[in-house]
Amino acid sequence: MVHRGAGGRYQVGVRAFCLGQGWRPASVLRAAATAPMRRLSAASRENVSLTVMDTSTVLDIGAVLVVGGMTGRVDAVFSLSPGVVLPAASAAEAVIAAARPEAETPQGHSRAEWVRRIRRAREEGVSFDVEMTAAPVACLAAPVHAPSGAVVAAVGVAVLDPRGLPQLVEAVRDTADRVSANLTRVPGAGRTLRPLAGTGDH
Repeated sequence: MVHRGAGGRYQVGVRAFCLGQGWRPASVLRAAATAPMRRLSAASRENVSLTVMDTSTVLDIGAVLVVGGMTGRVDAVFSLSPGVVLPAASAAEAVIAAARPEAETPQGHSRAEWVRRIRRAREEGVSFDVEMTAAPVACLAAPVHAPSGAVVAAVGVAVLDPRGLPQLVEAVRDTADRVSANLTRVPGAGRTLRPLAGTGDH
């Protein structure tokens, strides 16, 4: 179902990913996110991704999974296609974990270091990652909220030159906010997305 690819990245197998295309939470998120992400992609001309923290038994590795997005230059060195699992401690993981005090510390990071990082993500509403496994890729992510207010996903942008990230902060925040606003207009979104809200929201 899951295999480990180049660079140590996990990726959902073809059968699992095809089955996952009908997974209701991901479908709801993609419906709300496609238009805002398309605008961000056109404005930034960079990779844009929609990710969730896996809470199912499909992966069972506490992973952050790409469930949608727009292609860009980063694809030449690091695939961000749906089904890819991001490296541990990615920007997306940090902004999602910032809403989950019980979230485990990623492998290779001290608890104190991780707490400082997620505290900063909580305060700033975004997280940066300029030390990804697949150098020279850098990324920036902001949280997506369900109608309940719970963080259920992240919108991120990935670039080859980290110097360009600061100028994208407001655009990424705005995109995540637009996705969150769109979710409030999807009937039943709160219930559908509850499995992605963390153990405190089940």
